[in-house]
Amino acid sequence: MGNSFFKEIIYSSSNEDSESELKALRINANDVILCITGSGARSLDLLVDSPKKIVSIDFNETQNFLLELKKAAFKVLNHEELIKFLGIDSSKDRLQVYTRLQPHLSENAIAFWSKNLNYIHQGVLYCGKWERILKALLRLSSFRKRTIKKLINASTIEEQKNIWNNKWDNIIWKMFLKVISNRFLWINIIREPGAKLIPKNFDVYAYMKRLIEYLANNFLIKENHYANLLFNGSYLNSCILPHHLRKENFELIKNNIDKIEIVTGSLLDYLSAHKNEFSAFSVSDFSSYAPEELYHSIWKNILYASAEHAKFCERMFLVKKNPEKRFKEIKRNSELEEKLFLEDETAIYTFCVGTIIKNPTLCP
Repeated sequence: MGNSFFKEIIYSSSNEDSESELKALRINANDVILCITGSGARSLDLLVDSPKKIVSIDFNETQNFLLELKKAAFKVLNHEELIKFLGIDSSKDRLQVYTRLQPHLSENAIAFWSKNLNYIHQGVLYCGKWERILKALLRLSSFRKRTIKKLINASTIEEQKNIWNNKWDNIIWKMFLKVISNRFLWINIIREPGAKLIPKNFDVYAYMKRLIEYLANNFLIKENHYANLLFNGSYLNSCILPHHLRKENFELIKNNIDKIEIVTGSLLDYLSAHKNEFSAFSVSDFSSYAPEELYHSIWKNILYASAEHAKFCERMFLVKKNPEKRFKEIKRNSELEEKLFLEDETAIYTFCVGTIIKNPTLCP
């Protein structure tokens, strides 16, 4: 994974619906959770159920610098200041606010942000490569601005479905989706390394079309924070924000913020040094970036690092895996997986969730 793609912030906002992780992991006050950092949104969202500890790990140090900054913002700011600093509400003094956060940052994080003050000035919530790609794609769709506005202003699912089916879902949309589903674009232009792992016989276009149609026909875009990113490039005032950004959760997360420990390094190596330590795993869609043998090596080490009856939640996007076929300790909950697939507001992920049973005699 030594790719320059991973030497910058890839994700900065929430591109997942953490409600699924909360349902899958059923977190309690004794849980020690291992979570892949990404944008930091999931690690922060999981604090709403007040676990004992969250180890947030990423081999991309810039993602961890982003989480450090978000942690510092929770420590120092009130909710109104936080929302302005991150970029949801407008602000002219983010650089001044940043100076208040510096005492809570590591030297490496300060060095990184000192070279990227433009991200802070603009609001770090939308500084990631993924977020910038989305905004570029929206500029290409500017000629459909009126239709997009109607979609994101629809007040009911029925109204939205009518706009989608009669005004949006036409030959232009299908051509656009075919272009952005093209492997050559992602492998050679965007240089997204995970694109090489998508099976050659997997129809990305048909899959994405079906799932985005499901989103449009089942979730209100104006309220859906992920759909806001897709169709607006940022969060609207009408959207339901990710858990950690909601005003009603602010004090809870602020009080729990030091329960997050940030680790930069290899997931494989870290797990191998922490036998029986974790009771829950939130590992996002790491299968998108792990070749077959690496994927199974990581799962082997997850089992090594898990406590008995540890819970897990793995998302899968375009690369689908079945780790339970290799490891008998993995007990998947297919009923819950289907429920999460239907309810997850991103609509693009399938799930691998369940419990790790190391000793069959301890089955309840």
